[in-house]
Amino acid sequence: MKEEGNKTGLTLAGAVVAAVAASLCCILPLIAVLLGATGFAASAVIEHWRPYLLAITLGLLAVGFYLAYRPRRGACESGSVCARTPLGRWNRAILWLATAIIIVVAAFPYYSGSIARAVTKNKQPTLAVPESSAAHVTLMVEGMDCGACAALLEKNLSQIPGVHKAQVSFEKKQASVDYDSRLVGPARFAKAITDAGYRVGSLTQAGN
Repeated sequence: MKEEGNKTGLTLAGAVVAAVAASLCCILPLIAVLLGATGFAASAVIEHWRPYLLAITLGLLAVGFYLAYRPRRGACESGSVCARTPLGRWNRAILWLATAIIIVVAAFPYYSGSIARAVTKNKQPTLAVPESSAAHVTLMVEGMDCGACAALLEKNLSQIPGVHKAQVSFEKKQASVDYDSRLVGPARFAKAITDAGYRVGSLTQAGN
């Protein structure tokens, strides 16, 4: 029983680790937001492996359920010591707890944007831009993996001197920037995007 409990524990630990690794593409940008870093280009590499890591996670989780719930013929007769042990019940409780953790971690890319924006909320500088020099540009951004990437990039753009407002949409794959054309220009925004590990697509500019 103890040996089987150890196997189940190791299997579940492996499943949790694989789930965390699968979501690093969005966990790392969030860590970058918290640390004030400019980006984490490695997240794009991790995104490539996400489907495989999720498959490993599901496989290990399936093994964990099999070990915890498989019938044990003759292993525990009624009234025997092993029949009274709580080990089996603990294994199943840990199994379901690990499953809940895995679901939360594996789904992180889908709600990471909300968390990242909550962390960076109200941090954009206030800047009065004269109408004569007010300008707007929209840049298509390639390579973002989730909402956390967009939040990190939005923070980076908003901190550039001369920027009045920056908005980055993961869904639309674009960055919109209102800025003072006397102080900064689209080339600086493009550099901030590439420095963060993403690629700049088309650019649409408006203003004086």
